[in-house]
Amino acid sequence: MSFPTTISGKYGWEKVETSSQKHALGTEMVFIDGRRFRYCENGGTAIGEGLLVATEAVVGNHDEDLVVASSGSVGDTALSVTLGGTAAAKDLYKDGYLFINIPVSSTSPHELYKIKGHAAIGSGGTGNINIDEEDGLHTAITAGTDTVGLIKSPYKDVIVCPATLTGTVVGVTINNFTADYFGWVQVAGPSVCKIDGTAGVGLVVGPSSNHAGQVLVVGADTTHQVGRMWGKAGVDNEFHTVFLQNLA
Repeated sequence: MSFPTTISGKYGWEKVETSSQKHALGTEMVFIDGRRFRYCENGGTAIGEGLLVATEAVVGNHDEDLVVASSGSVGDTALSVTLGGTAAAKDLYKDGYLFINIPVSSTSPHELYKIKGHAAIGSGGTGNINIDEEDGLHTAITAGTDTVGLIKSPYKDVIVCPATLTGTVVGVTINNFTADYFGWVQVAGPSVCKIDGTAGVGLVVGPSSNHAGQVLVVGADTTHQVGRMWGKAGVDNEFHTVFLQNLA
């Protein structure tokens, strides 16, 4: 299935959601007014409108130190990997990434590969991870020494951004996002978010540490920033205009 990577959208398209996938995850849609959106899959729980969404926490038995079961040669389009003690459903990591976590030497690969798909792999089981690159592996990977990690596409299985971040902020919902549906989240430009506190006009806002999915004023450089209040000061627990600043 082939999809365009960027769509020039029409106002209203951002509110469309479907039960079946219509675009590649992460597809960008742009509007002439500067708003930008990314195509996502809901993580399985309905999400209200105007809320920050984020990636799920990574699977601890998949995210690093996975044993390469058989060496991968340059040009191979699949790599045999042994999981830790958690199973992976079919295509859990489709559109995600395989990366070399601990190379055996300074000459070993330090690379990131797009995943095309994979069969279901049981807890502690071994399976092939198919690489979505026509030239295959750029550098040979050595079984038993190089180790790898798997991570989902940031646009797959998004969740309401929790008060304690467990992943990365992806965007803001434009309307109610049905469980297990596909649709758009906004990543840049004029938007509407649910506010925590009374953020002043022009102040930087980020994920609330008090209420899941809301935004509040942030100051420290170490705090995740998503945009600036726009139009007027926010009112606690109400929705107001925020200018999102290129979340993706």
